[in-house]
Amino acid sequence: MAKKLAAADKGRLVEKFSQAASTTSGRVHVVPSRDGWSVKKEGAKRATSVLPTKADAVRTATNLKSVDRVIVHRKDGTIQKNTSTRK
Repeated sequence: MAKKLAAADKGRLVEKFSQAASTTSGRVHVVPSRDGWSVKKEGAKRATSVLPTKADAVRTATNLKSVDRVIVHRKDGTIQKNTSTRK
């Protein structure tokens, strides 16, 4: 059975996750979406673009300015590939 978190512990976790989600780390994720594949900068609320194929989405993500890493996900959401775009 899962142990319940104290309110203070829960608050610290929420703050930690919020901070991580709002990072400007230079990482971009290619994730499945309802209309194809989304390119989403880490910490962004909306996708940068939505494309019909994974290959198009990866190409778009790689060509974005200020991108250090492209993280490509599978249809089930797990990470397929984590690549650096630094030259």
